[in-house]
Amino acid sequence: MTLSVQGSQDSGRATGGLASSLSPADDAAPQRSPEVRSVYEFEIPNTLVGLIIGIKGKTIKELCVRTGVRMIIRSHHTPGKIETHQICAVEGSRENINRCLRMMRRRFPTARFPELNLRPVLPPPFPGPPAALYGTRPVQLTLPEGERCRVICSATIDVGHFFLQQPQHPTFNALQRLDYYMLGVYMQLAGVPDLPRPVDVDKLCVAPAFDGWYRAVTLDYYQEEDEVMVRYVDYGGYGRLPRSDLRQIRTDFMTLPFQATECYLAHVMPADGTTKWSDEARELFQMLTQGRTLECYVVGYHIEDSRPFVEIFATDKNNRVDRIDSALLDANLAKAWDPSKVRPVLPRPVPPLTSIPLVGHVGNEIFVAE
Repeated sequence: MTLSVQGSQDSGRATGGLASSLSPADDAAPQRSPEVRSVYEFEIPNTLVGLIIGIKGKTIKELCVRTGVRMIIRSHHTPGKIETHQICAVEGSRENINRCLRMMRRRFPTARFPELNLRPVLPPPFPGPPAALYGTRPVQLTLPEGERCRVICSATIDVGHFFLQQPQHPTFNALQRLDYYMLGVYMQLAGVPDLPRPVDVDKLCVAPAFDGWYRAVTLDYYQEEDEVMVRYVDYGGYGRLPRSDLRQIRTDFMTLPFQATECYLAHVMPADGTTKWSDEARELFQMLTQGRTLECYVVGYHIEDSRPFVEIFATDKNNRVDRIDSALLDANLAKAWDPSKVRPVLPRPVPPLTSIPLVGHVGNEIFVAE
């Protein structure tokens, strides 16, 4: 049984991860929500639950109203403590949570209630894919070769450079659950260390954006400013953030493969021969990729960074299919690329005919030549 009480409409506003597959990075610098809400969880012995709730919920309602927080009392997530303890979660701003804890301590002083210690506990482990399937080291999902694949364009750097997710991959449905679990852990006020100084490159961490916390990889460390450039590995995009905003990642959050694949658009380059796409090209790309069913086909890999070059096919509600590179060429917003930077995908080998038995027939009888 779960009890939820809030002090006001504002204090009860729940926050969550991204509702759709959009990058938490906004241009080059994702910003934190101006009103970051936190959650603080601690244990309550079953013998004290009734006192904290009060008659008809009077005590817990007063705590919420006077401090502007939301409080939830639920079953303990640790099997060995289900019969003896429950979890109390306090949600609100850091200041209001601290006010609530101080008020609780005054009502339930340590001298009389030593079993109520108010120490934080972390949420349970994330029930993601088993480590035996993907290992404990993070892996990057790759796009299949030799076939079209359903994709979502989750982040766009420019027309020729973007991130794709695979909504039909068996691990994709676990991403929303991962976002939820990470939000619960990293909204905590205590128990989650930030990244130590100096920051190593290519280190998996957790970075804030909007109202959530997302997995990211460190790309560069700016020592004088104590800032870090990161890439969001599940939604795509880049961000430069203060090191103190980044958090160390729990091992149970590392088993889900990275969901966003960084790609280049095949066959085309900007019409003026530079590396900068025009505003008109960006608008057309946005129109063709947003709100449509997308498929991609891998044609090769960049010879320097090994990122895939892909064709993207966009299908609208009338089942009209546009190949995006062709649409850009037809609109004179692109020209043919220089294929010297591409390592093409080799065709799949076909078994030699000599290894296939010859089948013939005489009349109604079928025989195999040997």
